[in-house]
Amino acid sequence: MSKMRENIFFEAVDMAGGFESRGDGNDGITVKILSGALDTEAKRGTRTRLVRLAPGSVTPEAHAHDYWEEIYIIEGEMTVVDGTDGEKTVTAGAYAARKPGVMHGPVRSDTGCLMIDFCWYP
Repeated sequence: MSKMRENIFFEAVDMAGGFESRGDGNDGITVKILSGALDTEAKRGTRTRLVRLAPGSVTPEAHAHDYWEEIYIIEGEMTVVDGTDGEKTVTAGAYAARKPGVMHGPVRSDTGCLMIDFCWYP
């Protein structure tokens, strides 16, 4: 798969391999970039990626991004504190869109989760 934002004509996505650690010390959460590049230092760009939470994964604390984030749960479940109505568990088919600066988390998945996220700077 290409790492740049470009035209991609349907390509098979290897769902078994190519996932990498996010690099934040939480090895239970892995990502696979499908396209784009998000430059958080220059505050520009776009990114589409798959995010996999292994069973028992937990993020340590609430956080916010300075970019837009949209998430769609493809399979499994995830429990999240989203800043609006406390803790809730979401399952496959659930969707969220967050403006820059919206606090969310922590997140955990007891059984595992696969989601796609779309991130971009305005």
